[in-house]
Amino acid sequence: MLDKNKMRQHHLEVTYVLGRFMTEHFIRVYKAFDGDLTAAIVLGTIGQYNYRRYYAEVGEKAAEGFHRLAERGEHLPHARPCNAMSISQSTGIPRETVRRKVRQLVAKGWLRKAGPDKLIVTSLPGRHFAEFDLETLEQFYSAAHEILRLVEKRSRS
Repeated sequence: MLDKNKMRQHHLEVTYVLGRFMTEHFIRVYKAFDGDLTAAIVLGTIGQYNYRRYYAEVGEKAAEGFHRLAERGEHLPHARPCNAMSISQSTGIPRETVRRKVRQLVAKGWLRKAGPDKLIVTSLPGRHFAEFDLETLEQFYSAAHEILRLVEKRSRS
């Protein structure tokens, strides 16, 4: 377990490594969304809202893991719809901008409306971004290990 005090002692180096990961990740997201970071934020926020409760109550605790539940689509009936107003409030993105991005994401098939102003992420983004997500996990894992190694190394010195 990482000692928070050790990390704080070496926060500038940790910040550098984390910042490098985040910058590279933002560049990849920028490219994946054709320069539209706002659309990425809207889609991600809706997806997180849709499945946050299900993940916390079921997926996180499932013996087989959330991955297997999601492969079978067991999470889909548990999606909690959200609306453009809540996305605007939680992100600070103006409501009209959110609505415009929602229209674009619906047109791509990445979001669907489940009634007036009720939004749910479809399974298409998951399939579309599968390789992107795996690359992100590999890069995050590498950055996390680099941070742990440097904090432990600096703490011994």
